[in-house]
Amino acid sequence: MSWGTGDCWLGCERTGVPVIWLGPLQWDGQHAPVYTCKPCLDRLKARALAYFMQRRPVAV
Repeated sequence: MSWGTGDCWLGCERTGVPVIWLGPLQWDGQHAPVYTCKPCLDRLKARALAYFMQRRPVAV
């Protein structure tokens, strides 16, 4: 993946900033490309890591 210039779809909603593609958003049979800037990506990664570190039992 490579960085390009675009709009951040996460928290900050800034425009014209360096962004990277996260993947498609699927809703009601439609698809949209989701992009994020580095600060929002870092925040998302930190949140995911905190979740992973909680060692929750596997849901059955």
